[in-house]
Amino acid sequence: MEKWPSLSFLMSKKSTHRKERVLLLMLMGMLCVLVVFFGGLMLKTHREYQNFKARENRIEAKLIQARKEFDQKEAYMARLLDDPEFLERVVRERLGYARPDELLFRFSDEP
Repeated sequence: MEKWPSLSFLMSKKSTHRKERVLLLMLMGMLCVLVVFFGGLMLKTHREYQNFKARENRIEAKLIQARKEFDQKEAYMARLLDDPEFLERVVRERLGYARPDELLFRFSDEP
C-alpha cells in the first residue's frame, strides 16, 4: 500500500476541483444575468406604474373640475327655474328682450 497518493489521483482531484469552480462561476454568472434582467424588468414596470399613477391623478383632477362646473350649472339652472326675477334679468341681459311697453337703447362700446 502506498503512503503517498499517486500523481494521477492528484491530477484528477485538481481537475474535479477546477470543474467545480468553473461550474460555480458559470452559475454565479447566470445568476448575475438573471438579477440584472429581472431588475431591469422591475424598473420598467415601476416606471409604467408611476406614469399610470400620474395619469390617474390628472384625470381625477379633471373629474373634480368637471363636477364643480356641473354643480355650478345645475345651481344656475335651478335658480332660473325657481327665481322669476333672476330669469327676467338673465333674459334681458343675454337675449336683449324687453317688455312690450319698454324702449331699449343700445350703445356700442367703441368711442
